[in-house]
Amino acid sequence: MNKVIITGQLAQDPDMRHMPSGKAVCSFAVMVHYRTRVREEMEYIECVAWDTLAETIGGQLAPGRKVAVEGRLHVRQLEDENGKKCKVMEVVARDVEFMDNVKAASSR
Repeated sequence: MNKVIITGQLAQDPDMRHMPSGKAVCSFAVMVHYRTRVREEMEYIECVAWDTLAETIGGQLAPGRKVAVEGRLHVRQLEDENGKKCKVMEVVARDVEFMDNVKAASSR
């Protein structure tokens, strides 16, 4: 089973775009805070949503909004401008729950 649930805050504005086929896709990063034995840590987890969910996220999410993302891990292989191949891991979202109200998010 490949299932991931993360909660955190949107790190930056979502990147909403449409594929040549017209399919909506939205990329966004979730900032996740956690504590180790020594200190507080933070990671940025890349996420992507498709179709109707992408449209919703692109229209309603703003930096600082608290979200819960449920989906699956996906690893893509990319090639940089020098031809070097690298792997990118991201969460393909199936569901995104907004965990705060819009007023609270806009006041940050």
